[in-house]
Amino acid sequence: MPEKIPREDLIDDIIRVYQKIGSVPSEYKYKEHGNYSVSAVRREFGKYTAGREAADLPECDLRGGHNKIDREELVDELQRLGNEVGGTPTREDMQERGKYGENPYRRVFGDWSTALLEAGYDYDELNRPGSNVADRVTIECTTCGTEEERLRSQLKHQRNVFCSTDCLHEWRSTEFTGDEHPLTDYVEVECDACGETKREKPSVAAIREYNFCDYDCFGDWASENRSGEDAHAWEGGGHHYRGPNWESQKRKALERDGYECCRCDCTEEDHFQQYGRQLSVHHIKPVREFYADIPDGDWPDFEVMNALDNLVTLCQSCHKTIESLPLRPQFN
Repeated sequence: MPEKIPREDLIDDIIRVYQKIGSVPSEYKYKEHGNYSVSAVRREFGKYTAGREAADLPECDLRGGHNKIDREELVDELQRLGNEVGGTPTREDMQERGKYGENPYRRVFGDWSTALLEAGYDYDELNRPGSNVADRVTIECTTCGTEEERLRSQLKHQRNVFCSTDCLHEWRSTEFTGDEHPLTDYVEVECDACGETKREKPSVAAIREYNFCDYDCFGDWASENRSGEDAHAWEGGGHHYRGPNWESQKRKALERDGYECCRCDCTEEDHFQQYGRQLSVHHIKPVREFYADIPDGDWPDFEVMNALDNLVTLCQSCHKTIESLPLRPQFN
């Protein structure tokens, strides 16, 4: 704990700084020229401005220290300053001749022009270049009915207003339930395996070519529709036959990668929920390049093409991204 500095020493130092700079020191000025810290003054007097008052400096103001000043005192000071300058006081007038500065008025009234209006200055006097009179309206909380003032600009595009987050949450708990909740906007889709219907998010249903109840239904459908001559890797399928060892190497790659996308960590289960299909196993050196390296009519070396160090597990999204890259990416 910092060593306590005698009260008299703090007062003497504030007076010394005042004499040195020729004006009442703000927190910033005292920090720059004082022998002690602003925190030391606050600890002793409760707030920095109280320390300055204890030093009995002439024409001491209350600027600095973020101390809340009564609304009435701020209005009185504006009126006093207006009498002194012979008209509507400006921010510069307050800064040069006033007691508080502009910031306390912003904290209490929201802006300088609103403070002037409350001090009794006519709007016409403020209607000059550079004026910015806040347009405030009275609103009623949608939940509890409490009235308060808000800037009109804050209410733009708002259909409901609330006085607190508690009222907002209470309103949501009653309005956004059951079928009224925005996240319940689902569509009915039919399983391509068993014919049962289920609810699915529209965005997910739109990108799926097929829909299934679960992974078991997908397996039943795939055993009938993606086997034999219908399989993508069937020899009769054309130029990109992947060889007799492809299915076993594919399973080994999935097992090695823990059935997760090596780029974004999407799991097999999450992938099925999102895309309705298994994770992809990608050839780092593309299959087409193996076929491009051999004479027409020959087969590539399937052991090399389907070697595990040439295979990587990817989700559908990452697979499309990797395929579109101009350079071949590296995988650990």
